[in-house]
Amino acid sequence: MEHKRHRPLTGKVILITGASRGIGAAAAKRLARLGASLAINYNQRRDRALAVLDEIEKAGGEGMVFQADVTQKKQVDEMVGAVRDKFSAVDVLVNNAYFPFEVSPLHQISWDGLAEATRREISALYNCTQASVPGMIEKKKGKIVVISSRLAQQPLPRMGAYAAAKAALEAMANTMAIELGPLGITVNVVTPAFTLTDASSIMPDDFKERIRQSRPLRKHLYPEDVAGTIAFLASDAADMLTGSNVLVTGGSHFQI
Repeated sequence: MEHKRHRPLTGKVILITGASRGIGAAAAKRLARLGASLAINYNQRRDRALAVLDEIEKAGGEGMVFQADVTQKKQVDEMVGAVRDKFSAVDVLVNNAYFPFEVSPLHQISWDGLAEATRREISALYNCTQASVPGMIEKKKGKIVVISSRLAQQPLPRMGAYAAAKAALEAMANTMAIELGPLGITVNVVTPAFTLTDASSIMPDDFKERIRQSRPLRKHLYPEDVAGTIAFLASDAADMLTGSNVLVTGGSHFQI
């Protein structure tokens, strides 16, 4: 019982997409420390994915890396099959992969740019869900955690393609929560505000400081902060939580 309390995810197999950096990497390390077996998905940066795995293994955890473009169904099917072969069927899917998008005002953006942003987000969740849910049904239990963005509810100029894509993702997740609930599968959304990652490092320092000052907690948001929320949703403590959108914002959603 003591072991279970300190490592509450022991026995769980967790697949995190886009886990070679940022929020995905932080979540993989956190979940492994809690006892889970991690499947670390990456698309291009194998070196980073292996570095995450190395850190997990040095800490006594276990995992695997798998290259797959999650917008491609065949690659996702192969990945989920490999996870099953090494560990077992996926218990928790963390839909986290990041996709570049066209930055432009919506009245000027290309149709292809707008459509591609939404296509990538939706196809990733669609493919990973279709591949993972059958195994969850076999186990009569499963969890899907969808990583969104505060931009879906609090848009910024020139970020409309990303905002629309994430809003569509949230609507999809909410529908899945209703449909999969009777099968014992929960679906929740985690919505971080602006988070300091390597991807966000291009933003000016004055912008980052303005964001920090807008939060009641007056703190920057880091990937590890979001990882804690993901860990909670992956645990048995969140078994009765589904269809929820957990805001990780430091309070900035109050817009004070």
